[in-house]
Amino acid sequence: MFWDKWIPKKYLVKSEICGVEVNFSDEGVIYHYSILKNKGKKLELTETGTSKDELKLPKSIEKNKIPLVLVINGKGVILKKISLSENSEASFEDLIKSNLPTINPDEFFIQIFRQENFTAFITLCRKEQINNILSTVRDKNYQVANVLIGPPSIIGLQPLWNNFNSLPTSLHKAELTNGFADTFSNSTEKEQVKIEDISFQSDYTLGFSGALSYLMQNPLVETNNEELLAIEKNHKEKNKLRFIMIVLVAITFTVAAVNVFFYTSYFDKNNKLETELSVYQGKYEQINQLLADYQKKKDLIENAGILNRNKLSEYADKIAKTIPDEVVLSELYFNPKDESEDSEDSLVKFRNKELIIKGNCNKSLIINEWVNVLKMQKFVKDVSLEKFAYNNEGILPNYEIKLLTE
Repeated sequence: MFWDKWIPKKYLVKSEICGVEVNFSDEGVIYHYSILKNKGKKLELTETGTSKDELKLPKSIEKNKIPLVLVINGKGVILKKISLSENSEASFEDLIKSNLPTINPDEFFIQIFRQENFTAFITLCRKEQINNILSTVRDKNYQVANVLIGPPSIIGLQPLWNNFNSLPTSLHKAELTNGFADTFSNSTEKEQVKIEDISFQSDYTLGFSGALSYLMQNPLVETNNEELLAIEKNHKEKNKLRFIMIVLVAITFTVAAVNVFFYTSYFDKNNKLETELSVYQGKYEQINQLLADYQKKKDLIENAGILNRNKLSEYADKIAKTIPDEVVLSELYFNPKDESEDSEDSLVKFRNKELIIKGNCNKSLIINEWVNVLKMQKFVKDVSLEKFAYNNEGILPNYEIKLLTE
């Protein structure tokens, strides 16, 4: 598929694998299993075991969906060593025809184990025999990652067998020459095998080898059988799908985390804005109340002249400088109350830019001269003598002057 090249090779296999050697004998079928786990760069043999006639594996195999590599061995398995020409590129079919001309390929599963020293092992087993094992494994809901036939599956240990001249298995002893498998002789002697830091009995050598080849993604065999090829292909496709699902889940989780982050961020900001809004809402209502109060008292404020820039104290000083000696100033009103529209329901009104001067003087001529002096002041717009009456008592004001300012 198009995404295959984007998937790292390490995700094409699982980190844990169970190698199962299936030995056919006259007494029945014996299963030797080895469970290997790849922890970073360290390989661990976590468990080994044997069962007879019935395949019994640890519950963790099914629970953790650990795949199986089956190694078919024993009665019914045919093995033949062949030599390859250095310049020959013979195909799988050509090698089978030239080395096993009497074999019917439709009745057997056939595999070829090639080595770099131009030797190879051809192994074969009847399809019915292997299909029965595959049927048993599938009935137990186990996943099969690959099927290897015969003792040459020990070639899976080649990266680790540099210091060995021979390696024992459950039914054979593999003789090694210059780092390559040479011959397989019958041997049922039980021996302890130690490779690197891992020790196990010879019964588990082939299972260990098959499992190791899986973890190292080291293809051991060639075959033209569609059934065996489909087993390995289907397993890889499941792992690819599993990787895609992990990536999708990771992307979904990341998107969800980002959404939660932004949601939390905007939620906090929204709460802050709502708090500020409630505060400003209260202030807004206060301002509206003030504006309403101002609107109600606008006429009073305007008529009182509070909004005008009247220089009342300055005007009072200038008027005081012009008062003649014979004139007594008893009352001075700035913006006096307008009595013309006085009623209980109306607001109080004042006459803007108007001054009323009241006092006492016995000579009208002096008052008239003072009026003329006031008219000459720059801040005065108009002056009129509203009242003048002779008053011998000298208590009540006998003159009243109205003055309009600029």
